[in-house]
Amino acid sequence: MALRLPLRARPAPLIAGLTVGAIGVAACSKMMFGTASAESREAQKIFKGGFASVKLPLHSSEDETHDTKRLRFKLPQETAISGLPLTSALLTFTWPEGSWLPTPRPYSPISPSDESGYVELMVKKYPNGKGSGYLHSLKPGDTLFILTTLPGYKWKPNTFTHITLIAGGCGITPIYQLAQGILRNPEDKTRMTLVFGANTDEDVLLKKELDGFAKEFPERFSVKYT
Repeated sequence: MALRLPLRARPAPLIAGLTVGAIGVAACSKMMFGTASAESREAQKIFKGGFASVKLPLHSSEDETHDTKRLRFKLPQETAISGLPLTSALLTFTWPEGSWLPTPRPYSPISPSDESGYVELMVKKYPNGKGSGYLHSLKPGDTLFILTTLPGYKWKPNTFTHITLIAGGCGITPIYQLAQGILRNPEDKTRMTLVFGANTDEDVLLKKELDGFAKEFPERFSVKYT
């Protein structure tokens, strides 16, 4: 009897030790996988600010007006997002035919920064414009090199009760990007009035989207065309 008691008593600390060890491994695994998952989500942001150096293939090209196109580019992964901060632009480098040096041009994306898989630019073609002419010539599958991001005004939600936005022509793109970001943020209650100038009614860019904002958010967004 005296010999059996220690033998039967031994499994208790052993089981306790195994239980504690298992809990420790589970906790460690949760921390490791949780961190990896967070890093994975963060890694899906292609443009985090600053140097980018990425080539994006053109997915589609559509006419917005007689001299302006919507160019939709695919991000490296289907689940990736641009992650571009509000009022920022992308600095593109193109090599027009016959040019020895690249042509740098900044463009403000019009797609939401959290849209998966794509980033969309609106590009107006100017007479003898090397950069815009090259971009208008791109076909699906052709690539665009983006060197870096260019930060703009650092927007802070609810800093102002009401703001007036003024834009003309293709200068609407950074303004549209800001308005879209404010309206998509449920925490930002800023009210906006947009004054948008264009040569003719046919030259008004993003009119469908802007009118949609005014209809969906009548108390927060209004637009006047001139």
